[in-house]
Amino acid sequence: MPETLELKQRLLAEFSQREQLLNGNSETPINILRQDAMRRFSELGFPTVRNEEWKYANIMPALSIPFVNPKPSTLTADEVKEFHLDGIKANIIVFVNGYYAPEHSSIISKEVTISTTSQALKKVECASQFAEISGYKNETFTALNTALVTDGAWITIPDKAILDFPIHILMITDAREYAPIFHPRHTIHCGANSQAHVIYSSHTIGENSGFTNAVTEVSLGQNAVLRQYIIQNDNDSAYSVNSSYVNQERDSNYSAVTISLGGKFIRNNHTARLAGENSEANFYGLVLGTGKQLIDNHTLADHATPHCQSNELYKYILGDQSTGVFNGKIIVRPDAQKTNAYQSNKTILLSDKATINTKPQLEIFADDVKCSHGATSGQLDEESLFYLRSRGIPADKARALLLHAFATDVLNHITLAPLRDALDKSIAIRLHDEDDDMVVIE
Repeated sequence: MPETLELKQRLLAEFSQREQLLNGNSETPINILRQDAMRRFSELGFPTVRNEEWKYANIMPALSIPFVNPKPSTLTADEVKEFHLDGIKANIIVFVNGYYAPEHSSIISKEVTISTTSQALKKVECASQFAEISGYKNETFTALNTALVTDGAWITIPDKAILDFPIHILMITDAREYAPIFHPRHTIHCGANSQAHVIYSSHTIGENSGFTNAVTEVSLGQNAVLRQYIIQNDNDSAYSVNSSYVNQERDSNYSAVTISLGGKFIRNNHTARLAGENSEANFYGLVLGTGKQLIDNHTLADHATPHCQSNELYKYILGDQSTGVFNGKIIVRPDAQKTNAYQSNKTILLSDKATINTKPQLEIFADDVKCSHGATSGQLDEESLFYLRSRGIPADKARALLLHAFATDVLNHITLAPLRDALDKSIAIRLHDEDDDMVVIE
């Protein structure tokens, strides 16, 4: 696989060049960690379909694209404003091709500290927390991100802080002139008894391919509450691997809603470790697939302590030749008695050429638990469609109504009303099609 080797060698060479620019400062703890991460990436290499975790998500075609390590890109205020969330007043931190864009960012909440990863890692106390939750020993893309991280948001929410305004991390890929590859790293520390909403959205300007290899580390202190909303809407040539790692202390509550709309290849790895008693983790996802998109969601709810709960609901609407993958794993450790864990994946296939590969998994090492999982796939219910048609509703509108109702279960978990309403409206429009064999999402 010469293309694979070529990209791997270019990434290794890029790291070597960075090391040379350190001028003797490469022996700091953070740089020693990065060196080890790059060695691990070199050992692991890029995953192939022979790797069980990547069996249905072939990343190899992306590796033949001549991706370029990007330089800072300048966008106009109007170009960035296009991706703002209408009706939502928020702290906004903007990154273009992985680089912080301070001229487009605005922090309005005084009770939270928001900086960049590059700034935070200059501080000893922050550097000591780097890669503490995610690790990198067994995940190729996490190791690569750890070694080559460009920048990202570093968010610290102090104890007892309740944020009045959400935090919006806006990631923009400028692919107008070349195909950029970058490795953002976001870190969110939620203090005890704190509450916050974080929105993460990704978009593309231009028609070239882009590759985003993102890692997010989240720590929740005792009784902390975090609601995270992830909106993926890149162009039809974009590739992304997004890995989130969450560690929860006692009585904490975490919820993530992922809406996957645009992008040629999307891989989401979402892991939550329920490390404190009475903690709760919730994963929700909605996928709208068209064309030849591949959207792969891998989740892991790791129950390490007693009296914890996790819930997962992922819904896929797949048309054309799109492919969906869902691999949900629940682990219940030996000491995690009184665990409640639920998992569900439901798919509607709108084309004979659309495909879903689903693999729910349970690994239970305790005996006093309640765990369940299930997966269903099929076409639209003909009786419901006939009922709506008999009431005088045209076929395309009846079909869109049923698909919208199917999606609503996930959208209802977005507790920010303006965001939920905006997404609800956008998705309702995207689900309305006239070809009767695909979902229009553009």
